[in-house]
Amino acid sequence: MRTFFWVSGELTEVQRFINVPMRWCEQYRARERRELWITTDAGREMKFVVHTRYLPARRGHRIAALVCRCEVMALLNLTTGDGVNFYRADPPLLWKRCDGAVLVAVALAAVIAAVALGRPEWLIVLPLLICAALALLFGRWAHRALTRRAVRRLLQQAAEPAARRARFSRVR
Repeated sequence: MRTFFWVSGELTEVQRFINVPMRWCEQYRARERRELWITTDAGREMKFVVHTRYLPARRGHRIAALVCRCEVMALLNLTTGDGVNFYRADPPLLWKRCDGAVLVAVALAAVIAAVALGRPEWLIVLPLLICAALALLFGRWAHRALTRRAVRRLLQQAAEPAARRARFSRVR
């Protein structure tokens, strides 16, 4: 099971960059990335990179970031009450260029081996490659759906106390 933890503090700096893939196999979820510097309540500064088009916080806002393996999954702006599930807004890709390159290379190797060795049973690899590609897509889709649901649940739990405090405010 994934381990999530919250990093809360003041957003001290936000820098926006445009993603430009440097290698042919590099693909990003979004065309933009944000570099966030958060000063925690203990005084420690932490840097996170988020690939997203939408960031509901500015410098000086109090935020809480949901982190899993050094990746920000969601952000809750404690100043404004707004939040975003990055795993839902900009989900990871199901199919990557490298996957296609590996499938083509293995298929080509199987055809060459079948022709060179004169053994047509090597061609059984081709339908197996299609099954492997579908299994890869399904596995990534299932992982994405389960992670998105877990992040949504944690984001709702974190936003709940703030909504309760706002609802039961004292009125004179």
